[in-house]
Amino acid sequence: MSEIKLIASDMDMTFLKADGTYNHERFTKLLDRLEQEGIHFAVASGRSLWMVEDIFGDLSSRLDYVVENGAYVLAQGKVVADPKLNAQEIADFEAFFVDKPEAFLLAAGAKGLYYRGKIANYPSLETMPTKLVELFKKGQSLADFSQIPIDEEIFKMTAIVPVTSVEAISAEYNNQRTLTLKATPSGYGAIDFIKEGYHKAWGLEQLLKHYGLSQDQLMVFGDDVNDLEMMRFAGQAYAMKNAKSAVKAVANQVIASNEAEGVLATIEAYLDKI
Repeated sequence: MSEIKLIASDMDMTFLKADGTYNHERFTKLLDRLEQEGIHFAVASGRSLWMVEDIFGDLSSRLDYVVENGAYVLAQGKVVADPKLNAQEIADFEAFFVDKPEAFLLAAGAKGLYYRGKIANYPSLETMPTKLVELFKKGQSLADFSQIPIDEEIFKMTAIVPVTSVEAISAEYNNQRTLTLKATPSGYGAIDFIKEGYHKAWGLEQLLKHYGLSQDQLMVFGDDVNDLEMMRFAGQAYAMKNAKSAVKAVANQVIASNEAEGVLATIEAYLDKI
C-alpha cells in the first residue's frame, strides 16, 4: 500500500454534521499530526472558496482546496487550476431555466456569489441548511446574469430546485448536446453546472501533479454522487455510513457517519498505524 500524502474530504454530510459544524478541537489536533507527517488536507466541495474558508476560519490557510466541484483548485494559497465559464455558456444556462421559474439560480465567481432575483421568492430554498441560505444572502442579487461584473471570473453555475425534480432536470440538461456544461446533483436540491470533464477527481489530479504525487497516495471521503469520480480515482476511498448506495458501491470501505465524525476517526486510525 502506498503512503498517503494527500487526504481530501467532501464537506456536506461527510466532514460536516447536518447542522454544518465540525469538531474544531479534534480537527486542529489532527491537522497538526498530518503536517508533522507531511500529509496535505484538501477540502473537496461543491461550495465556493469563500464559503469553506468561512467554515474553517483560523485553520483555512493550512488547507488546500478543490472547490466549485473541481473547477477551482488551490494549493497552499496558490491557484493551480481555474477553468472559467464564458459568457455564452452562462447565457445558455440561464436560457435553459426560462421555463423553470421555481429554480433559484446562482453564479460562483472568484470575487463573490451572484444570484438571480430575490431569495424570499424561492420555496425550493427551504430544503437547504439555514447556514447555507445565510451565506447565499451575502451574495449579490441581479436581475439576470448579464449584469455580472465584466472583470469577474465565473467557475460554476448552480440551480436549486425541488428535491424531487433534481434527477429529471439534470438529465434533461445533460441530454441537450448543444450545451457545454455538465449538470451534477450536489445535495439539498442543488445542481451544479461546470465545464464538461471537470469534477472533483480532475481537481485532485491537478493537486497531485502540483505536489508530484500519484493517485495511490490519495485518500478521499464522500457521500453523494458528485463524489463518485474522486472515489473511483483515489487509491483509498471511504464512503460515509449515510452515503448514497452508488457511492458505497465504489468505496474501499464504509465508515461511521458524518454525525459520528467518521472522517476524523478514520484519519486518526491511519496515522496511528504509521
